Amino acid sequence: MESLVKAISSLSLEDKQKLWELLESEIAQGEEPQLESPPKKIVNHNPDYQPTGEILTIAEIRSRYPREWVLIADTESDQDWNVIRGEVLVHSPDRDEIDKGLKQFKHITSIAIEYTGPLPEDYAVLL
Repeated sequence: MESLVKAISSLSLEDKQKLWELLESEIAQGEEPQLESPPKKIVNHNPDYQPTGEILTIAEIRSRYPREWVLIADTESDQDWNVIRGEVLVHSPDRDEIDKGLKQFKHITSIAIEYTGPLPEDYAVLL
């Protein structure tokens, strides 16, 4: 472990950032729940929605925004309304920022809120 720390400390700042991003991605993939079977059907719940930015898969969103709340204009969902891919409209570790974003994007009719990290044991989710 000590030799690993020495090797990392000798890296340039740019290489350390790349390593950090790679580790975050690997950690996020390890936290992502594994589907027993792929979704049977992809449904676009809002065919009138026209994306204005980058469309990411849910795995890419979890990797890019680890342990954050994410407001997603969902352009593709499975038959159970689970996001497959969408456009990130707002992201923040603070859930209140997402609620503010809901007001800002109320014209979008198909929208989802996801948390990209593990939920604390004392946290409850209401649907």
